[in-house]
Amino acid sequence: MNLSKCPRLTYVIMTYRYLDLEAHGGLYALHSHMNHSCEPNVSVRHLDQRTALARITVIANCDIRVGEELLVTYVNPQIPYRMRQNELQGWGFGKCTCPRCVKEAQKSKDNDDRELADLVKELKAGFGVA
Repeated sequence: MNLSKCPRLTYVIMTYRYLDLEAHGGLYALHSHMNHSCEPNVSVRHLDQRTALARITVIANCDIRVGEELLVTYVNPQIPYRMRQNELQGWGFGKCTCPRCVKEAQKSKDNDDRELADLVKELKAGFGVA
């Protein structure tokens, strides 16, 4: 199959290979129904390398209550907040609003506000304005 003639399919396959972090490709019905969180409660793995392209295994990262949504991460959760946001937006997923990102966004905004207030204070002092 010549993927250059199917740019959307190429994007999906390359996206999946990137997101999987294990360099396997494929389209999986189960995995495609899981949403993103920067604090995922499950990981997707290819445990049997002989059938890696045919089967995935979903492993719980913590206790999961009945009815709780299964969440995977689409990016490396170890990277900083803004980098995670940029990667997700670059892949077309939009802004992440998982609980972790909401908390980190507020912290980031508070830091930005403090830095801006300090800059305004310095500029005023430099111009002799109270």
